[in-house]
Amino acid sequence: MSEQAPNQSLIWMIVLVAAAILFSLALACGMPFAALGALAALTLPKRDAIVFAGLGWLANQVIGFGFLAYPLDAMTFAWGIALCMSAFGAVVVAERAQDLLAGSNSLVRTAAAFLTAWAAQQGVVFIASLVLGGTESAFTASVIWFIFWTNALAFVVLLCLQSVGARIGLAHSLKGQPAIR
Repeated sequence: MSEQAPNQSLIWMIVLVAAAILFSLALACGMPFAALGALAALTLPKRDAIVFAGLGWLANQVIGFGFLAYPLDAMTFAWGIALCMSAFGAVVVAERAQDLLAGSNSLVRTAAAFLTAWAAQQGVVFIASLVLGGTESAFTASVIWFIFWTNALAFVVLLCLQSVGARIGLAHSLKGQPAIR
């Protein structure tokens, strides 16, 4: 990666956490963890991407319990932990895809980051539903399709935000891409 401003990762993480907060307010439990995880994997150092996943999840939980009146019961807390694991899973798998595709075209790496993050995030949620007794209606084709497109739209919006941020020096360029000047 090219030379970055010392606080660029911090600034970019603040922007991503702000986006997570806005998504949480707009979508409640429909937080696009896969989109956020993929973009973090594409733009942040690995450690920062993991930290961001935790911060994004925490912001979602604070909004859910503090403003959206999530119930204070064991099942809700268990689902919160499952969503945390799904957020971490999205980042880790998208990071791994980036490592495996290091020499590939930027478009391929970007698409792989999103698709693998989405698959990992949904996989963790599916496994959690088997353990926690989730409802079958949460995994109908129409629900999965809605979650996919919500994440895809959020990912495109975040990529646009990243592109603008990189141009003005507030965001990292996509990994493997030269810095935008």
